[in-house]
Amino acid sequence: MAKKTSSLEHFKAFLEELKGPDIKPVYAFFGEESFFLDRLQDAAVSIIPEESRDFNLDVLYGLEVKIDKVISMCRSYPMMAERRVVIVRDFMKMFDARQAEPEQADTVSGEISLDAPDPGGGTSDDLISYLKQPNPATLLFLSSEKRPAATTRLGKALKKSNTVTSHTFDPVDEYRLQQWIIEWASMEHDLSFEDNAIQLLAFHVGNHLQQLTVEIEKLAASRKEDRPVTDRDVRELVGLTREYTMFDFQDALFDRNSEKAMMIAHQLMHKADSPAGEVIKIIGFLYATFGKVWHIQRLTRKGLTPGLIQETVGVKSNFYYKKLAGAGQKYPLSVCPWLFEALLDADKAIKGFSRQSPESVLLMTVKKLLPDRVIPTRNAIW
Repeated sequence: MAKKTSSLEHFKAFLEELKGPDIKPVYAFFGEESFFLDRLQDAAVSIIPEESRDFNLDVLYGLEVKIDKVISMCRSYPMMAERRVVIVRDFMKMFDARQAEPEQADTVSGEISLDAPDPGGGTSDDLISYLKQPNPATLLFLSSEKRPAATTRLGKALKKSNTVTSHTFDPVDEYRLQQWIIEWASMEHDLSFEDNAIQLLAFHVGNHLQQLTVEIEKLAASRKEDRPVTDRDVRELVGLTREYTMFDFQDALFDRNSEKAMMIAHQLMHKADSPAGEVIKIIGFLYATFGKVWHIQRLTRKGLTPGLIQETVGVKSNFYYKKLAGAGQKYPLSVCPWLFEALLDADKAIKGFSRQSPESVLLMTVKKLLPDRVIPTRNAIW
């Protein structure tokens, strides 16, 4: 199977194309991850000399402009320059989605069908006509979160061709994030990382690429010698910007990832309006979650089919059911009573049976749930 080209590889290829001799007259980029779109837009702007941008650069927004005006600008020739650039951000908002024919709206993929006419200001057909014969002296740069459905006329017209370069940038998956950090830091700053430092940076920031690049720039600027970035560098210089959820906490426990679970626990507590109330909520969530893990294993031993087990446990999502069933490999049936005892101890402690702070109670519970091997917690002292 051929290796899937990463978003970063696509980005580098398009960046070279925009700066090279093979530049196309039309670029259309899509995706909720605006990081790549913004950088490519900057590259498009840079092809116009700064002193002539007043005459040859237009940055427009889909909500504020009609397609006939955009096309008129594109057909105009540059003044005292080789090329002009017309940028339309959120260009799909030029068209009224409510005008689309119902049978052409792709509600499954989230793409937009806009083949129906738009009253006044031009239609998608006008843009399609321009895409067939664009002005070679104009670079039209279009960007939008959603791309038109591939079955529509506009969707077909915006596919890669001799005149159009088009691509959708998907968010970087968690499992690809560390490799993305390595490649970006090397490409932009000739910066390398120790393994622990990469993991910590990914944990801290998550797949928010704009924030990641800011943190990488901070690390590069503070470098005093030619050595890899260490986890100490990350701890000292990188801010904790990622927003974690209870499900992130659950996943860290399922993965038996002590460092990540502790870090998320700290963040959940620091953002809580009521620390004691937050611990009670977390304990209740974990009790219900591990209760499902325990129940799935019991029913599996009885020989029930996965479909019947899922229905009995009351988990509608197939993905979540598989995650709970997989957790049984890390938390087998024999240790579940010990888990429940640890959670019961935490519940008693937070409700007045201990003088420990709420955060201490939670962190102690995490340690009990994530030792090298799960041990009984009977007669625990808080």
